[in-house]
Amino acid sequence: MSLRPPSRFAKPSDLDPLQKALDHEVLQEKASTLGRLQRRLERELACLAEFEQSGSDDAECCEGLVESAGEALWYVVIQRDLCGLRSDAAFYRSFDVPKTVINRMGPARRG
Repeated sequence: MSLRPPSRFAKPSDLDPLQKALDHEVLQEKASTLGRLQRRLERELACLAEFEQSGSDDAECCEGLVESAGEALWYVVIQRDLCGLRSDAAFYRSFDVPKTVINRMGPARRG
């Protein structure tokens, strides 16, 4: 029985061409998914900001928007982690994510 080191410790020249192609495809899919999830988060945050600017005091509607944005943020954070991007503080600042959404990050409750 022979042992191989994990692929992350292998030199790029050690990988066969098919494995390189597969790794490249996986990275493309991860990046594509991250972009799609970030666009969804931007839409959710824009809806929340628009609601807050409208001056409406409908607490139930606001709660639903915060919950939807929290779920979208949760998906983005998970995908960022899968892509190896683990520093979320700068990401929160760049997307201007409100503290209420950060605190609500997670799966939305389904009624």
